[in-house]
Amino acid sequence: MNSGDDPVEDVAIAHWGEHVNGGGDRVAWELARVFEDAPLYVGWQDESIEPADIQTEQVIEGRFLEWALEQSSALRMFAHLLGWQKAEPLRDYDVLVTSGNEPLFYVPPTEQVWVSYIHHTNRRQSDQIDEVGDGFTGSIKLLFYYLVRVMFDHNTHKPDLFLANSEQVKRRMIRYWGIPEEKIDVVYPPVDTNGYSPSDAETGNYYLTLSRLDWHKSVNGIVRAFEGLDKKLVVAGDGPDREDLERIAGENVEFAGYVSESEKRELLAGAKAFVFNGQDEDFGMSPVEALAAGTPLLGVKEGMTQYQIVDGKNGYTFERDETGEAIRAAVRRCEDDGVKWDDLEIEAFADRFSVQSFHDRMHEAVERATENANVTPDWYSEVDDPSPDSKHDHAEE
Repeated sequence: MNSGDDPVEDVAIAHWGEHVNGGGDRVAWELARVFEDAPLYVGWQDESIEPADIQTEQVIEGRFLEWALEQSSALRMFAHLLGWQKAEPLRDYDVLVTSGNEPLFYVPPTEQVWVSYIHHTNRRQSDQIDEVGDGFTGSIKLLFYYLVRVMFDHNTHKPDLFLANSEQVKRRMIRYWGIPEEKIDVVYPPVDTNGYSPSDAETGNYYLTLSRLDWHKSVNGIVRAFEGLDKKLVVAGDGPDREDLERIAGENVEFAGYVSESEKRELLAGAKAFVFNGQDEDFGMSPVEALAAGTPLLGVKEGMTQYQIVDGKNGYTFERDETGEAIRAAVRRCEDDGVKWDDLEIEAFADRFSVQSFHDRMHEAVERATENANVTPDWYSEVDDPSPDSKHDHAEE
């Protein structure tokens, strides 16, 4: 391991685990491209979802821990807690860049520089506490949430520099993890904004939502909003809520399921607007992809989504409600008033979230962390005579 003013030679990337080809996985894979020669270690490996140019090595091994990784959230967290602490393959690198919360259990060598990219704070530590019910079950959940906070509170101060994927997540890291503000930078996730264009398709006569069909994406509110509207909604993506969503959907709602990248580009560019209702979203890549395709965004006024919209210019925000009426009003406003920016101006707005911006900011972050972690004494470079007796010898003369 290097020290002092020696150049940094070795960088390793470590990601908590490959699971659903989601935003966190894509950030980790892009980190491997930022630091081209850096190996990528993962807590849990799934080669079936890896891009062709990415190779990984699983860092959590052993029959019991690998079994636990496939179980419920509590057992899975226990496996990460044990598996990451030592993480032997990571220990010989000058710089470690981690992705996700679970690698925070790692205990690094003193001189290793550590940059930690955080996609979200554990929601059991923060806003999900509002969803805990009363009675015995609620009390058990509160106890479990408390244990989660205790586990993470003791493991969120070791990195030299934290990177939050949005200002919202930075705020949560300060409040719930107690990390000093000056120790956190915001680096937006890399969105392939160059891969989307208004020219991918002519604007059609439908609205689009695209996400994993899971409870926290609140697609049910979007589907309800189009009930009684003489407008078509395309729901792209798959997930555990799909059957329930199809049950409540009207005839003007089409379920496209999982779509290929080429189909996705055409759907985004061809939509009249993209509708997003994710709960307190930490960042949200799909809305940015829609903007990169020159498509207006209708999004819930919370989380990072509210800041991806300049109201009236590239879309409209709406307040969350259970009936879908607020979304319905935003659709009607979009129909009646349109948006001020044209598709090229909307496309340009998305460039602040580009892959190139991510690469530049990541290199800057590692340079900053390395400089700040240098513990070479101030006087070291001024020493001319290495002999500890030189002062005594001069005195005798």
